[in-house]
Amino acid sequence: MIKKSINWIFISCTVFSALSFSALSAQAARQPLDHVVAVVNEEALMESELDSKLGSVYQNLRQRNITPPTREVLRKQVLDRLILDTIQMQKAEESGMRVSDTELNKALSNVAQQNKMTVQQFQQVLERQGIPFSSVRDQISRELLISQLRQRRVGERIRISEQEVDSFLAQEKTELSSTDYKLQQITVAIPEKATPEQVALADKSAQDIYQQLIQGEDFSQLAIRLSDDEYALQGGETDWRRGSELPILFADQLPAMDINEISLPLRSPSGFHIIRLLEKRGGPSKLVTETLARHILIAPTALRTEAQARTLVNKLRQRIQKGEDFAELALTYSDDKASASDGGNLGWAKPGKYVPQFEAAIKNTRVDSMSPAFRSQFGWHILRVEGRRSQDIGDQVLKEQARQQLFKRKFDTELDNWLREQKAAAYIEIR
Repeated sequence: MIKKSINWIFISCTVFSALSFSALSAQAARQPLDHVVAVVNEEALMESELDSKLGSVYQNLRQRNITPPTREVLRKQVLDRLILDTIQMQKAEESGMRVSDTELNKALSNVAQQNKMTVQQFQQVLERQGIPFSSVRDQISRELLISQLRQRRVGERIRISEQEVDSFLAQEKTELSSTDYKLQQITVAIPEKATPEQVALADKSAQDIYQQLIQGEDFSQLAIRLSDDEYALQGGETDWRRGSELPILFADQLPAMDINEISLPLRSPSGFHIIRLLEKRGGPSKLVTETLARHILIAPTALRTEAQARTLVNKLRQRIQKGEDFAELALTYSDDKASASDGGNLGWAKPGKYVPQFEAAIKNTRVDSMSPAFRSQFGWHILRVEGRRSQDIGDQVLKEQARQQLFKRKFDTELDNWLREQKAAAYIEIR
């Protein structure tokens, strides 16, 4: 249940930026003659959908004061992103994943708040601009679903040993609470199992880009045109990240870099990376309040509908209220197999370990009490809070921090690998 955010064009799955009314309005006004631009597996991607994404990207670049590249270059980048998103949506649907109304409504509320409106006011403004509210809901729902898929499929590939945790703490104990960084990056990808010739070609491309940068070319424009990573359509700009959460390749370089300094191309298994340090800031350590809880998860599946999952979890809650043992029911019914074997016990956890819906339920449940049924991306839950304690930043907490930092550090690299695998395995036809 560790959190991980992703960025698309305007809306991110954890931090939502303001929607561009003018861009969406322009999209609503256009009604071009539609045709197929690509086929992904058995799904057709239409020109109208590509134009809609292009309109959003153009508006986003204008808001960032970035001069866009030619339409042909930008269209290629956006089409590639659209293909990747389509593959991920197909994977999510195959897995039976879905976004609940509660999650979607919360996301819409976040977008409205970013625009200093209520959801009702936000809907009214969209309607006045000729933008269907349903299309905005669909866009946010897609991004939430992709985020959930990545958390599950990429997260399950990451393994962190105790030796890695101990080594991390020995080397970077002060970094856990020291510096946050905001970067720009350009990635020149290399294929999986690349030949020496392919590596050499990518190296030369990265060196050429570096030379253009030090000669004064705009980093944002080159990122949009040439970068092969998720941040390309944002001009290469990333979110704030703790130094210890960054890939080791970046973390080793950043402490010695000045603001606006550009690195030489850095080699990783997935390609060559050029980074530019935009900002950095400090971050002090804090005391934490840990919570001991156990839970029962009932997940919708191909054989169990959303309504059936919700009904079952509420029936289990009623049985517990009538005196049945929470741990015994967790052992029998919970779909979280990792905790079910221990009666749903999750152990002591500090704030930030779980997804937002789970965090809210823990926070709002008193000790020795049980929560109402609630929905997260994993399914329907009930939980019981069994204790709380104040904890200084000691060895145990530092180890948990280190584990989470290592997870985040590995996630981006593993995500790149996973996306390349999914794209290579898919049938893609560009028309």
